Amino acid sequence: MSEDGMSLVAGLGSPLVWLHCDSPSRLEKLTALSEAVLQADEEVGVLLIYPQACPPPAEIPRRLCLPCADDGAALGRKLAAKTRIGAALIAARSLPAGVVAPLAKQGTRVLLAEMAVPRAEGFWSMTPGYKRRAFSRVSHVFLATERARALWREAGFADERLSVIGTLSQVPLALKCNETERETLAESLRHRTVWLAAGVPPEEEERVIAVQQEALRESHRLALILHPADPMRGPELYARFAHQFTMALRSRDDPITPETQVYIADTEGERGLWYRLAVACYMGGSFSKGSSFSPMEAAGLGCAIVHGPEKGQFAAAFDLLAERRATRRLTRPPALGAMMRAVLRPEQAAEMAHRGWQIVSEGSEATETLVTALLAACRE
Repeated sequence: MSEDGMSLVAGLGSPLVWLHCDSPSRLEKLTALSEAVLQADEEVGVLLIYPQACPPPAEIPRRLCLPCADDGAALGRKLAAKTRIGAALIAARSLPAGVVAPLAKQGTRVLLAEMAVPRAEGFWSMTPGYKRRAFSRVSHVFLATERARALWREAGFADERLSVIGTLSQVPLALKCNETERETLAESLRHRTVWLAAGVPPEEEERVIAVQQEALRESHRLALILHPADPMRGPELYARFAHQFTMALRSRDDPITPETQVYIADTEGERGLWYRLAVACYMGGSFSKGSSFSPMEAAGLGCAIVHGPEKGQFAAAFDLLAERRATRRLTRPPALGAMMRAVLRPEQAAEMAHRGWQIVSEGSEATETLVTALLAACRE
């Protein structure tokens, strides 16, 4: 790591929490966990280490995300030599002993999660006694199921070093919104059905507009919140489609009236507001380059979800929701209109939203447990 990189680490906050993962699905979980840690303690910083092949998580204050090749042993040694790590969590298929050793040497409390069986990686992993020595540096293991406990006991872990907490949540913290704005807009949209197209790229704009045009033939009071992937396109979209619809533009504070059919949400940082106002959501980009946002955002705020075949970096989240029938997946863009109209039916929307909320809530307890453990380790 360069000196500039070390400066960034030093400026994150104190104490510092190290989170380390080895796969896209675990990266989603640790990304969500890191947000919960930062919200729980306003002084800590988070260093999130992830595989080089994964797309980087979004930048947020007090969190630095670094891609790391192989097991990251060199990075671990360098950081441990330069800065104090208060607590570390490894979520991986096997223990990266080269990462753990320098952390444990400086007194960092090392925790494990998302590891089904005690397995160590590295050239010496088959050497007698290597695995036991490597795992002796681990303070506590958080298991997904009770069934895994016996395997860890055989590896020399006493029960007091093992906890069964379930699977970590893939869900980011619920997006915030201005409550006054929400109440004002909800009043303007009272007695109307609202759907959202979130993060729509230019190549999908015509399709989304066509869906609204079709749907208005059945329900003339239906309102679309169109959230373009590039907010700068808001005025252009307004100019292109104003002759077809009664429209309003968020960036210039146009009011929503009973006649408004398309509301262009061309601002940054307000997705939490749009999800709360909508009954259902189409995940923009899922018919082209992949969704820009995790579907868990919408599921956590009560939206029924429709999406195309391209999942982008959120494949694990889309698959989990689909498995539990909390989303509707389409393979062809022309089917979007019929599916949105079906999902907007009150019974259908409510059932899908409930299924999504169940998934969101299941991992929250495990996440809270790890947040508490990490912050307690930092204080020690």
